[in-house]
Amino acid sequence: MMKVSYFEALNRIQTGKEQFPFTLLYGFNESLGENIVKALVEKNLEKKSDFNYRRYYLESGSDHDWEEIVNEVNSSSFFIESRKIIIVMIRETRKLTLEKASKDLLQKYLRSPNLNSNLIMYISLNTMKDDFKQLKKQKITSLLKDLESPHTLAVDLDNIYEREIKNYIKNYLKQRTITITPTAVDKILEMKGDDLASIINQMTKFEIADIAGEERVLDADDVDWVITGIEAHSIWDLTEAIETENISKYLKVLQYLFINGIKPAFIIGTLITYYNKIFTAKFLMKQKYSAADIGKALQQPSFMLDKFIHSVRNFSKSRLLAILDIIYKLDYESKTASEDSARVSLHNFIFQIKLLGK
Repeated sequence: MMKVSYFEALNRIQTGKEQFPFTLLYGFNESLGENIVKALVEKNLEKKSDFNYRRYYLESGSDHDWEEIVNEVNSSSFFIESRKIIIVMIRETRKLTLEKASKDLLQKYLRSPNLNSNLIMYISLNTMKDDFKQLKKQKITSLLKDLESPHTLAVDLDNIYEREIKNYIKNYLKQRTITITPTAVDKILEMKGDDLASIINQMTKFEIADIAGEERVLDADDVDWVITGIEAHSIWDLTEAIETENISKYLKVLQYLFINGIKPAFIIGTLITYYNKIFTAKFLMKQKYSAADIGKALQQPSFMLDKFIHSVRNFSKSRLLAILDIIYKLDYESKTASEDSARVSLHNFIFQIKLLGK
């Protein structure tokens, strides 16, 4: 069995490398599997039809079984017009555990598969991320062992590396005659670092000509607008109002963010990230790091670096810790109360800062 990442699987198909007759697609980011399927169809079928392309759904109420599916796969032949792609969608957790007869049948098929077909087992479950992690450790690991063979390709749709996504962003936009600056790429990764798969699903947003401008160049401030729907300077304005204890400005910027549909959780998360970066920067500054090195280490946009370093120098450690303490309490309250309550807490945040004094 060969185990590959999402981009490795796409590359294999697009560069014409030897294909595997049996492919297993699995991952919490299951929607990416459709890109794999699409690539296989474009590479192997002259024209998709009901004859050469079929999906079976193994779920509650389904009367399909693996014997029927394997018979369908084996009906494919050498001739181009009779090659097939058969997709089996696993829609229930219990279907991840193969019954003995089904396991024996599939293992027998994998010993001598039909090389004129692509049989794809596509795991598509309605689960939360943490629940899927447990399934991956237990049931999917066991399923992979059951389907072990030299003819099996296992594609982990959650396995996405930073270098791969960077190349993908640049190449995707280059094909659409848009240039993206290194700072903008870093900004995307900073904002979506814990969910790289979502970047793939949002790339069409970056094709909008009005955002790229006449020069067709995307920079870091454009990224803020595309991903969050707000101007890049808005969050900076908010933190500046906090630092200067400008209540009027803070409330106006906060209102602007709410009107534009920005959730309290996003604002709180951004503030936590911002003040943690200041805390880290103060430590690095004590270690004699230069402003440029601090900016690079903390992925600060070059156009905001001077302002950021100024904030770092002006914050006392005690005041910074007090602000972080307030924000973390605010974050806890926002996760245990309603969204309206979180909005009120954010409004009160500036007054709590004011009470801290200098």
